[in-house]
Amino acid sequence: MILLIILVILAIIPGVVLLLISGKMDRVDKESPGILVSILLMELPFILAAALLECLFDDLILTGLFGFDETNVLGILIRCFLIIGPAEEFCKYMGARIPTWSSPQFNCKYDGIVYCTTSAMSFAIIENILYVATSGSFVTALLRAVMSVPGHFMFGVCMGIFYSRAKIAQVKGDNAGKSRNIWLALIIPAVFHGLYDSLCFLAVPLAVSAEAAESDAEIVAALGLLLLLLGAMFVLIIGIYVFLFITLRKESKSDYFFAPPMPGWVPPRFRKK
Repeated sequence: MILLIILVILAIIPGVVLLLISGKMDRVDKESPGILVSILLMELPFILAAALLECLFDDLILTGLFGFDETNVLGILIRCFLIIGPAEEFCKYMGARIPTWSSPQFNCKYDGIVYCTTSAMSFAIIENILYVATSGSFVTALLRAVMSVPGHFMFGVCMGIFYSRAKIAQVKGDNAGKSRNIWLALIIPAVFHGLYDSLCFLAVPLAVSAEAAESDAEIVAALGLLLLLLGAMFVLIIGIYVFLFITLRKESKSDYFFAPPMPGWVPPRFRKK
């Protein structure tokens, strides 16, 4: 029981830390706790919806209809790019959109990043708890803390950038720009998500190929591909951290009001420290 409690705490900490970082960089107009809590609560049914969608398409179509298992490369690519990525990112998007799109608090360019990363971290924390509690492994907790949770955060940052652009376009009366950026807020995170998951899941067929290899040449080829995959994963992880650092700083520094401030707003330089 104590081990489970420790693992759950370890599963929660990375998401909370990233949420605090995102909120800290919201310098122009901090979001109220109420709207952030509403995003967290709204995301809960969408987490269930994403799981149901993935099970429906995975079990009934990919596995049941086509017979793709976890070692089938085509099945992995379809699963990652057409099922997992789109389903999870759409559910994160809806968890952020429903409580925030019409809110008068959504009036700064950086707000979209706060809303979408809040939704993403709500999703990631629940997912992380399930993975870590099921595995009962500190290694799983550590790997997901430095890989999966920052990955979800990055997808949320991507989504938030275009989500804010869509809102700004609506305020300006640019319906075409609004529609375009809404689609980009869904498609780009889903593509990144699919790429990330593909690199993770492709290790399974490569490991199976290496184990089943009958000649030294086949073993070397399978292990070589596995090493290339691990190298790609390493590059992707470094890319995630670089992207987060550069993008959050840039978006934070260029933040501005695109709609009137809420009543009682105080400029940052006059706020009590």
